[in-house]
Amino acid sequence: MNSIRVKCFLVLLMLSVIGFGPLSLTALIGMYVVLRRPEWFDGVVREVYRGRTFVPAEDDTLNTTLSPSAIGARIRCLFALVLLLVLDIAPFPVVGSIGIYVILVRPRWFLDLVSRIYGHRPR
Repeated sequence: MNSIRVKCFLVLLMLSVIGFGPLSLTALIGMYVVLRRPEWFDGVVREVYRGRTFVPAEDDTLNTTLSPSAIGARIRCLFALVLLLVLDIAPFPVVGSIGIYVILVRPRWFLDLVSRIYGHRPR
């Protein structure tokens, strides 16, 4: 595990622990990422997935004009995060657990989802 994965794991673990209560900080951060598409998140995802064979090329840059599929992906993600925000009220941190799974396993579906949200060219 590279250093960025360790750091992300620790941050998600911390957010899971302090996230008990009426609002999940992890879900709110996810909503911010989906709505604002900050460049730092795209960079973190690339670092987490470094070494995987299906990582997009470095020349993929943020597309400022979104395609209809990117807009649809953002709307679906926002809806899913609102649902997860409601589920996170339960005594088990759902969003943090999903984040920890993504950091440990690095599934392709998450990288594809981030690529669609950020409007990267299809691979």
